[in-house]
Amino acid sequence: MGGIPESFEFDQLPEDFDHFEPILEAAVNRLPMLAEAGIHTFFNGPESFTPDDAYHLGLAPEMENVWVAAGFNSIGIQSAGGAGMALAEWMDSGEKPFDLGDVDIARMQPFQGNRHYLFERSKETLGLLYADHFPYRQKATARGIRRAPFHAHLLEQGAVMGEIAGWERANWFADPGQERAYEYSWKRQNWFENSAREHRAVRENVGMYDMSSFGKIRIEGRDAEAFLNRMCGAEMRVPVGKIVYTQMLNTNGGIEADVTVTRLSETAYLMVTPAATRLADETRLRRHVNDFNVVITDVTSAEGVLAVMGPNARRLLQKVSPNDFSNAANPFGTAQEIEIGMGLARVHRVTYVGELGWEVYVSSDMAGHVFETLHAAGQEMGLKLCGMHMMDSCRIEKGFRHFGHDITPEDNPVDAGLGFAVKVDKGDFIGRTAVATRKESGPKMRMLQFRLTDPEPLLYHAEPILRDGEVVGYLTSGNYGHTLGGAIGLGYVPCEGEKPAEVLASTYEIEVAGTRIRAEASLKPMYDPTSERVKA
Repeated sequence: MGGIPESFEFDQLPEDFDHFEPILEAAVNRLPMLAEAGIHTFFNGPESFTPDDAYHLGLAPEMENVWVAAGFNSIGIQSAGGAGMALAEWMDSGEKPFDLGDVDIARMQPFQGNRHYLFERSKETLGLLYADHFPYRQKATARGIRRAPFHAHLLEQGAVMGEIAGWERANWFADPGQERAYEYSWKRQNWFENSAREHRAVRENVGMYDMSSFGKIRIEGRDAEAFLNRMCGAEMRVPVGKIVYTQMLNTNGGIEADVTVTRLSETAYLMVTPAATRLADETRLRRHVNDFNVVITDVTSAEGVLAVMGPNARRLLQKVSPNDFSNAANPFGTAQEIEIGMGLARVHRVTYVGELGWEVYVSSDMAGHVFETLHAAGQEMGLKLCGMHMMDSCRIEKGFRHFGHDITPEDNPVDAGLGFAVKVDKGDFIGRTAVATRKESGPKMRMLQFRLTDPEPLLYHAEPILRDGEVVGYLTSGNYGHTLGGAIGLGYVPCEGEKPAEVLASTYEIEVAGTRIRAEASLKPMYDPTSERVKA
């Protein structure tokens, strides 16, 4: 850490032939003519590495008109043409020319500029650049920085943690005596059956998992309603307590954010975002405030969130709270303040797993008490603690989109099957013209859900989609559907001018590791297509 001076920039380090000699010997063995070529220039310079092995591109979140192209992790030459073109078009038009989420500098959290953090993490990411990128691979260094209020409680119960945006999150729960660690593979990993049991608990009984890492942005002020109606595709003029599922769009109609917005009062709303995009979403809001009289505040750390999901979720909440959780008192898509145990909380009746359930928002000071109250009350019911792997396998069975995979700034809500969430007749908003045009013309692509007819193979994402024997696209996300009995994938299929029945009349296959596997295709969710379970 102390070896390179602060003034060092685009400079060289002293030659170190002892370090280079074994590499050169191996190169000569592969390409013998190198032995006679000689060395014209010996260049020894350090490379810059980022915390996630992806470079930094785009508009700096903290500043206006400061653009970044840095941290290319030893792959600058191979990325240079595309990165330069993308950045130039972005600077010129103000919109990303295609999905740049993986490299957008706004994905980085402020704490990730900490030098001690970077020193610890970059030693690992350098080594991982050309390693096998196993599914679900977790970083081992620079961990434990951001912890939910339930962190210690979850560890006590066997949680195996993953990390995203610095947040420690329970991905799965180990059985007593089982090693709490990943064993990486391209096939079924060691946690596959653990997650399957969590999945079944949510489908058949009741499960609880931690959602504290999801971003929470408070938007308040006299213009909050008008501002959000400008930023979001859905109608924000709703009663207090109403939860709205919506997207923030760019001028081309592409999806920049996929969020829920809850009206807390006449002048205040709460936007809930994915953990990884909280800063990007907050930055987007701030850059469009202009003359709107609003205050935007990141309140992510102020509240812990427990999701209580499953057919018996209502029964569990009724055991710990005197409040009414009936459809009449708390219908789907609404929030209410409640008493719980000896504390207070706010419950949002929404779901990302496709079951009856509530998200319990509780101030950080009472979070431990609420966890202990729910966990104790659930023991006689068979309550199971669950992780993020369960959440993803359940959501893909229900066909729920995942931002950054299934929906991106390149995807129009109409093509993504989310046209219902955009109200083009509510008045002007960013992206309105593009969505209205697409609604009029019909989709150019359709998001389909696929289920492999062979229950053995797994899907992750990027597997080719074949329609009547021809490759027409690729899966945007994949996971195993423990209830549906096979791997499930989502992906777009070109369909301009075609009716839904024509799209579904084709034969579909998914190519997995070079093998084509027959797949059933559906436009509607294969699991609970009418959402009867969600609204029970």
